[in-house]
Amino acid sequence: MSELRTLVLGFRQAIVDCPDPGLVSLERFPYGSCGDASILLGQYLYENGQGVWRYVSGWENRACHAWIEKNGLRVDITADQFDGVRTPVIIASGGGWHDRFTVDPTASHGALIDVREDFARRELRGAYRRLSAFVRRPGPRAEGVPAAGV
Repeated sequence: MSELRTLVLGFRQAIVDCPDPGLVSLERFPYGSCGDASILLGQYLYENGQGVWRYVSGWENRACHAWIEKNGLRVDITADQFDGVRTPVIIASGGGWHDRFTVDPTASHGALIDVREDFARRELRGAYRRLSAFVRRPGPRAEGVPAAGV
């Protein structure tokens, strides 16, 4: 779990640090960013040996939200766009805050760039390349440094 946590935190920070990822949906990150951020994170985790994650989308009243799941584990890097959520990253097994959403099973699919339509796929690939340059790889200097707010 510590490797997963490191990857997830590093990817979220890359989105925060990247001055222009090239996606309108990420301009006010985390607000309104959950769909594309979840796909991009899923791709990043896949490319870093974490397997294929499932994109999950749900509704509560008129608000929609998206995150990724695998083997009962939920990963969400945009939950803090909602009032009352103080943790920028949620990595949790079932239950909890996400249960307030009614999941749309027709919107679930692999959390990979290539499952998107052609236009979206091109846009996401470009953003992924830009963001990848901002991911800080763990190294000797990063060891022992606690992750703030997570």
